Amino acid sequence: MPELISLASPEGRRLYRQLYSTLRTEQQRGAGETLRILWQVATGARTVQEYSSNDITIRYPLGLLAGTRLWLEEIVSRYYYSTVLSFVYGGAAILLVVIGLRRFSSSISDTVVLLSVGLEALLLLLLFTVMFFSPAEDHDPHTAAIGELLSEVGEIGRDYAIVLHQLETTTTAITELVSQTTRLAAAAEQAAQAASAATSPSPALVEHLRSVNDALDQLRTRIEMLADAVGAIKQDRIEHAVRTQLAQLLEARISDRSPSAPPQH
Repeated sequence: MPELISLASPEGRRLYRQLYSTLRTEQQRGAGETLRILWQVATGARTVQEYSSNDITIRYPLGLLAGTRLWLEEIVSRYYYSTVLSFVYGGAAILLVVIGLRRFSSSISDTVVLLSVGLEALLLLLLFTVMFFSPAEDHDPHTAAIGELLSEVGEIGRDYAIVLHQLETTTTAITELVSQTTRLAAAAEQAAQAASAATSPSPALVEHLRSVNDALDQLRTRIEMLADAVGAIKQDRIEHAVRTQLAQLLEARISDRSPSAPPQH
């Protein structure tokens, strides 16, 4: 039975790629199942007779790390690079649509935007892994496109940060405007109260004026009473003076009519 030292040898790599063609073209297995089988073969299988007509024995299986590296280099990077790249483009398109809708509509929440950014980041990480494990002799025809894609993603992130900054600035300005409007309303209310107090007397002043008016009424009444008393006193004095004058006149007339006294010797 033919024997291979390991799948990492040039002969083993050719056998590994032939096994992929057998699984995909001859046996018509799906992409997921093919990837699973090839990963199992790369990490621990000692023969491929179960999946191919070749009865070659593998002396030294590669193990988990080396087998996964071979699987990424020979299968994923060679045959699924365009698929991974299409997923990256699709994620970028979704991110662009979400951010575009977020600019013009409030129905898209920040959580949806962050999930879209996270999805695109995972896809870019997957693309980085595939490109990192690409065989050295392979030349990537999509390097320029990937660079443009990364540049566009960077611009999207920058635009999103600018939009968030503008929203925060607008929110702060609106908050300050509301605060100033509240202060102006309070000042206007105080001015209205001051104007009302200036145009109408206060209750204390009205009560004080009433007290002064009552006091003036009482003083007027007392002055009238005093005037009446003074008038009565004057009337009594006049009558008394008249009586006195009449009494003197009567006394004088009585004295004039009396007989003369005899002369004395």
